[in-house]
Amino acid sequence: MTGELTDRNRAARLGPDEEKEETVTRGEWVIGADLGGTKIEIGLISPENAIAARVRMATNPGLGPQNVVDRIALEVEKLAAHLPPGERIAALGLCSPGPVDYETGTLLDPPNLAGLHYSPLQRLLSARLGIPVRIDHDAKAACLGEYHFGAGRGERSVTYVIAGTGVGSATVLHGKLLRGLHNTAGEIGHSPIDRNGEICSCGSRGCFETFIGGPWLARRYRKKKQETNGSAELTALDVVNSALAGDEAAREVMDEAGRALGAAVATLAMVLDVDLFVIGGSIFKAGDLLLEPARRAMPSHCYRSVGCGVRIVATELGDDGHILGCAWMAREALAEERSRDMAADTTGKAGSGLSAQTRPEQVEGVLFNVQRFSVHDGPGIRTNVFVKGCPLRCAWCCNPESQRFQPELVLSAPQCVRCGQFEDFCPDIWTHGAVTQAEKEKFGMRAEACPAGALRWMGVRRTAGDVIGEVLRDQPFYADGGGLTLTGGEPTAQPDFAEALLRLAKEASLTTAMETCGHTRWKVFERLLPYLDLVLFDLKHLDPETHRRATGVDNEVILANLRRLAEVGAPVQVRIPLIPGVNADVESIGALARFVAGLEGLPKQISLLPYHTLGMGKYASLGRPNPLNGRASISQEQLREFRRIVEAHALQVSVGS
Repeated sequence: MTGELTDRNRAARLGPDEEKEETVTRGEWVIGADLGGTKIEIGLISPENAIAARVRMATNPGLGPQNVVDRIALEVEKLAAHLPPGERIAALGLCSPGPVDYETGTLLDPPNLAGLHYSPLQRLLSARLGIPVRIDHDAKAACLGEYHFGAGRGERSVTYVIAGTGVGSATVLHGKLLRGLHNTAGEIGHSPIDRNGEICSCGSRGCFETFIGGPWLARRYRKKKQETNGSAELTALDVVNSALAGDEAAREVMDEAGRALGAAVATLAMVLDVDLFVIGGSIFKAGDLLLEPARRAMPSHCYRSVGCGVRIVATELGDDGHILGCAWMAREALAEERSRDMAADTTGKAGSGLSAQTRPEQVEGVLFNVQRFSVHDGPGIRTNVFVKGCPLRCAWCCNPESQRFQPELVLSAPQCVRCGQFEDFCPDIWTHGAVTQAEKEKFGMRAEACPAGALRWMGVRRTAGDVIGEVLRDQPFYADGGGLTLTGGEPTAQPDFAEALLRLAKEASLTTAMETCGHTRWKVFERLLPYLDLVLFDLKHLDPETHRRATGVDNEVILANLRRLAEVGAPVQVRIPLIPGVNADVESIGALARFVAGLEGLPKQISLLPYHTLGMGKYASLGRPNPLNGRASISQEQLREFRRIVEAHALQVSVGS
C-alpha cells in the first residue's frame, strides 16, 4: 500500500487561534527505512509521498553497526537507479525498536538488536551517504505516518497503538510528537490491566501486553485449547486466522484482547485527551473481531465525557506506516539543515509556508452519501450530508453503513450478475462482510473490477470545500428555509469536518441543521452552535441501563448536553424514535415527555419518529446480522396513543422529521 499527501491537511488541523510554522520541505526524493530485529525494509519515497520502490534485507545485528550501515548504503544506491534523470536522494529517515536517543540518533539497548547497542547510526549513516539522516522509535515513526498519510489525516491529534511481539504506542498532539524526557512516552505494554492476571515477562501481573502481545495471544489460545505442548511456531496471525475461520477458542482470545485494548485506550484517552486511536501491528488484521470488543469496553473505563468522543480505528497504511513516517522524518531533517544554512547566511530568508489560519475548505472527513432534494430532516428542500462514524450501536439503526468511521465494503447481492471473473461468486462467500485486512484487500480488488457496481466501497474521504461545492448546486431550490443538513452517522464524531462544512455553509448564506444523538463533548456543541440554525436532537430513553442495552452507551452525557442546550437557548427540536421493545410503551413515552416539558429554554414540542424497516436490507449488504429482524412497525393506533401522552404535557407534536 502506498500513501499520498501534499500538505493540504496541515493547516486544516489547526484551531482558529493556533499558529504553527511550516518547516517540512516538499518536492524531494527521500528514503524511509524500517530497522527490525530480523529484517530491514527500505523504501524510495517520491515527492508526492508515494513508495516508488522498496527492498528488504536481513538485519544481522550481530555483524555490528558498520556492517549494517554499509549494507543500507548499498541498497540506497540501488534504489537511486529508480530516480528520474537529474534527481537525487535528499535525506533518509530510519526507525528502530526502542529505546532510541532521539537527539543524537543513537540506538540504546533494544532487546532484539544486541549487536547494535549504543550505536550512533544517525552519524554513521549521514557520513556514509552524505545526506541528512533522522532516527527515531518505530512506534513514533508509524504514528507520524498515520497522522500525515493515513487514518489521522485531517486530525489535530492521534494516538497510534502497535501490537506485535511487544506492545507500544505513540501520540501526536497538535502536530508534534509527545516524547517525554527520555523519548519513551507511549510505552504502554507493561501498564497493568488486570492485577490478578498472568505474570508478565517484566515481573508484573496482568500487563496490557499479556492480553494483546503476539506470543501471549498464542499462549492464551493454547491454554484454552488445553494444548500444553503446542507448536512453538504458533503466531498471533495464526490465532487471528483461526478466529476468522470460526474457532471459538480463538474468538474468545480476540474478544479478551479487544476488551483489554478498550481499557488501555480509555486510560490513554483520560491521560492524553486524544479522540482518535489507530491500531496497527499484525493484530490489526483481525479487524472488527478485535476493534468492536474494544469499542464496547472502552466507555466503562473512563469518564463518559471523555469516552463519548473516542474513536478506535484500524491503520489505513498497514506495514507501510513505518516507512512513510520515516520519510516524513527525513524531510524534517532536510528542512532543519536548510534552516541552519539560511540562518548562517544573513542574506537568506526562509519561505513563509502555509497560512497559520485554518482553511475550512481543506478539512477532510469521511462521508457515505450526499442526498439532494430531501424533504426530511429540516424545513424546506434539504441537501443532506451523511458522515460516517457513530459512538452508538442502536439495534434499530436504519443506516448501519454509517456506524463505522472508515470506508467499508458493501455487496448488493441482487445486483450481482455473476460475471465469472473470479473462481467463486461474491454473494456465495459474502457471509460476514469484509472486516479483516485480508478480506478488505481481496474484496477491494473485486470491487474495482465489478461491472455492475454490486460490490463497492461505502464511504469516501472528501474535503469540506469539495462537499460544499456539491451542496451549493442546489442553492436555487432552498426557498422556504431549505439548506444543508448534517446527518449520518453522528456529525459531532467528526467535529473538525462538521465545523468546516457549517462555516462554509454560513459563508454562503445557507440555513443549516444537524441531526445528533447528543453523545459527544459539550465543547463540540459549543464549536458548532454558532453555525447552526436547527439541532435535531434524538432522545431515546430516560433509564440509563435500558439505554445502554439498546445503544451500547448509557444516557448521562446525552441528557446533560440536552440540559445545557436548553440553558443556552439553542435552536433544538427534540425527536423521539419509537422503537418496539425499547421505548414504544406508555411509561417510557410519558417519562420522556415529562423530561422535555421540564426543560426551560427548549421549544415546547416533540417530533415522534415511528420505527420503520426501510433500512433493514442494508445489514445483509454489509454482511451483518439484522438485530431487529421481524420486529413489527408502530401501528397508527399506537401512534395516536403516544401523541395523546405527549400532548398531555403541553407539548406540540409532529410526526416525522
